[in-house]
Amino acid sequence: MEEYVEKKYCIKPGYILREIAGEYVIVPVDEECMISNAVMSPNDSAVFFWKVFQTPHTKEDAVRKGMQEYDVEEAVLRKSTERFVEESLKYRILEEVV
Repeated sequence: MEEYVEKKYCIKPGYILREIAGEYVIVPVDEECMISNAVMSPNDSAVFFWKVFQTPHTKEDAVRKGMQEYDVEEAVLRKSTERFVEESLKYRILEEVV
């Protein structure tokens, strides 16, 4: 029986997260980015997930790290993780990696 391997995701090259005057911004720096000529202002949760997915991680990895970092119900964190991954894949900011 084939072993189940959970998908790993990583922020695509071409986007950078920067802190400017105490606020975070996401800047597309590659011409091939789906979102170009725009600076995104992520909320605290998005910044956390961005940092997690700078290197390949599963959604489960992100939930575990979030449970260590924040005082939040696991169900809420799972929903936030799912939403971040879904939206980031939609806008091609995140990619599935092997």
